[in-house]
Amino acid sequence: MIIKRIMVLGALLGFSYSINAASTAEDCAAITDDTKRLKCYDAFLKAQKSTEEAKPAKAAKPEVPQPPAAPVKPEPAEPELTAEERFGAEHLDKADQDNGELDVIKSRALGLYKSWDKGLEVELENGQVWEITDSRSAYYKVKNPKIKVEKGLFGSYMLRIDGLNKGFRVKRVK
Repeated sequence: MIIKRIMVLGALLGFSYSINAASTAEDCAAITDDTKRLKCYDAFLKAQKSTEEAKPAKAAKPEVPQPPAAPVKPEPAEPELTAEERFGAEHLDKADQDNGELDVIKSRALGLYKSWDKGLEVELENGQVWEITDSRSAYYKVKNPKIKVEKGLFGSYMLRIDGLNKGFRVKRVK
């Protein structure tokens, strides 16, 4: 019995609350008491929201087919580089390229080499050119040696020559 009374009282309170709700925002603006004005705005917005939810959704207009646009010629894209071609090219002109997942590149240096000093440019079979930036040097005479360029720490690269127990810090210049 008490539950019925609470429900009836709640319904009457809700009904009276909606009756007191302002019909426009200007009605709420006319109220001078801050708390009453805030309650008025709340009631106004709740009433507006409930009427919007009660409106049936309008049927969507059927789309009128548009004539096809003139064909656009795609611009020729740059050829996709392989992971080997991107290896070490972070600081070259196209610095936004990703070097892929390679950590080591194996190739052959072209030419006859005697002294491995700072500033020496080593051209590989694949067309890449690496410059030795390490201040250490070594004398090792060899023609077309097998080499490995490995990723080092902090974006550096190490050049290792087959048959030499020394590695040189390098950077790619081409």
